[in-house]
Amino acid sequence: MNVSYFGAHGHVPQRVALLLAEVAGILLSALAGSARIMQLRGAARKHRRASHRAVKAEAKDSSKARR
Repeated sequence: MNVSYFGAHGHVPQRVALLLAEVAGILLSALAGSARIMQLRGAARKHRRASHRAVKAEAKDSSKARR
């Protein structure tokens, strides 16, 4: 099977070409999944910090009202 990829040309057996395509697909999916997980973790961290600040500010306001 003749293979041409980004200007590289070669001849490989069909099974090898399919195996390489499968591995490349798995790596691409893992990369996209990892990027999405990092994005979601950042959003969750941001939300947690905002929530913590709100609770802290509410506690501060409560202590002022008691005085």
